[in-house]
Amino acid sequence: MCLQTSTEARLVNFDLTEEQVLLKNMVERFVADRYDLDQRRAYQAMPLGFSPENWSMLAELGLLALPFPSDLGGLDGGPVELLVVMEALGRGLVVEPVLGHVVLPGDLLIRAGTDEQKAEILPGIMSGERHVTLAHAETGARYNLAHVETRAAPEGNSVRLTGRKIFTLSGKAADLFIVSARGTDSAQIEFYLVPADAPGLERRSFRLADGSLAAEIELNGVTVPASARLADGLEALTGAVATTRLGACAQMLGIMGSMFDATLEYLRTRKQFGAPIGSFQALQHRMAQLYALTEQSRSLVYGAALADEASREKTIAGAKAYVSEAALRVGHECIQFHGGMGVSDELAIGHGHKQLLVLANLLGDAESTLEEFIQRAA
Repeated sequence: MCLQTSTEARLVNFDLTEEQVLLKNMVERFVADRYDLDQRRAYQAMPLGFSPENWSMLAELGLLALPFPSDLGGLDGGPVELLVVMEALGRGLVVEPVLGHVVLPGDLLIRAGTDEQKAEILPGIMSGERHVTLAHAETGARYNLAHVETRAAPEGNSVRLTGRKIFTLSGKAADLFIVSARGTDSAQIEFYLVPADAPGLERRSFRLADGSLAAEIELNGVTVPASARLADGLEALTGAVATTRLGACAQMLGIMGSMFDATLEYLRTRKQFGAPIGSFQALQHRMAQLYALTEQSRSLVYGAALADEASREKTIAGAKAYVSEAALRVGHECIQFHGGMGVSDELAIGHGHKQLLVLANLLGDAESTLEEFIQRAA
């Protein structure tokens, strides 16, 4: 996928390159080999909410190293490669926490970590041996990234952290948290690397709507060395959030496509009054609307992946606003087509819709990201 320009017009080419097609095919093979509905249920029932074996396999395939630069041991994957991978994982309803344990913390570490921190942590993320997640969300934040009340108090060569984080993505499996806090300069947000087994850290796990295991953490005077502080703050976080939003949009796009295809097949085979219900004009019109929503979402997500650096965060915010609303509309409609069975665990439709509920509200729902887009466009 690339941009083609000319003196007359700026044309966008949405065709994947040969390497990107191979990447897409590799992820699809992983899904075909490792996933059906029964396997998915079994993976979510595991202690961490996903399969450690699948996680190791994703690492062996190089997918966990894909977003990182080659000088740090990664594979130099960019936004388009992220889109390709996450859309394919979305179609397979994969439960492994690629967004929560690779994309978000990894991008933040690249932007804000010191050379020593990157050298120490990133190889473990890429090999699948380390599980790192961001601990940032607090009570009352309502998607405001600048809302942080956790405090960091210097004590000689150490820092004492006190506060509560109400939501850490896939936090049950994390062995390292990136914790946001305000230091002596209360106007500045800082980030600290905090081991999950640090004295004074309490973790409570809970399941989200899609069955994944998140966690809240209490920091009761947790002490970390001053060297645990990342070099950058809120600006780095906004960049990492934009990257993660793009991944979430791509994953929603894959789920939408999967749900649409399953519903189309159902309408072709389910009969009433002696005819397939897909032959009824009213249902055809509704399916046409869902197809339009999915394809409009695809255009916005692909466009966001190709956006230049100056408009990147704005474009991704706009895509997230549209796709979050469109995805939930597609999910609701597909469930309605299937009737009561649509919300049951017996069909993939229900599983997909629950995953859409989480992704649509991850790092900003449709309303908040639309407001952000408007502010950035002003």
